[in-house]
Amino acid sequence: MIEEHFMFDKNKRAIVVGASRGIGLGLVRELLNQHWHVIATIRDIDQVSTGLNQLLSEYPDRLELTELDLNDVQTADRLLSKYHEKSIDLLLVSAGILGPEHQRVEQCTPNEIANLFWVNSIAPVTIARKLLPLMKEKSVIAFMSSRMGSVALNDDGSMELYRASKAALNSITRGFAINEAIPAQIGVLNLHPGWVQTEMGGSHAPINVKESTTGIVRVVEDFIGKNEQQFVDFQGHEITW
Repeated sequence: MIEEHFMFDKNKRAIVVGASRGIGLGLVRELLNQHWHVIATIRDIDQVSTGLNQLLSEYPDRLELTELDLNDVQTADRLLSKYHEKSIDLLLVSAGILGPEHQRVEQCTPNEIANLFWVNSIAPVTIARKLLPLMKEKSVIAFMSSRMGSVALNDDGSMELYRASKAALNSITRGFAINEAIPAQIGVLNLHPGWVQTEMGGSHAPINVKESTTGIVRVVEDFIGKNEQQFVDFQGHEITW
């Protein structure tokens, strides 16, 4: 019944945080392809990427841009003042960074750690909390996590800083889901997009952006109306926390 209602909803609306390039841009494109109205956030409204400009020309009636800087989460307040309460079906927080190249705790500086954990772990949940009043009942808040955030599946110990930041995201979103989202009838997804051919993933990654984002949107649409939290990959396979 939920899927049927959603399928024929002509006004489904999504906010995509971190939409300038890579997976975020790919998600905007795929959501538009699937007839969503999309609010894409970027750090600087005066520096719109080529990819977003192209989508604006293709979908002028269903795509709008707004400014949201992860380093200044107060900019999220603009969304609160611009959009009505309970008007959003999907909030998808796609922003993230790899962190310092060395990926070693004994080599990192306090600033490197602060930046990595702020962008990957703290800011996504802070933004979700701020935007919670915009979310409809039976909507979805999705965070871009990673299989590397799974403690149980860490069998080689590589990329210890990046892994730690995504494990922290998973932990913090758990509290957010239990205490705030689920009581408000909002489902929470922690998504593993796969190893994707992006600036961060590199050209040797086995999955292209289209494959990943097509899968993610399908997973999100199937999850609409589920009042729980899941940690899954872009094909909908559950991941051990």
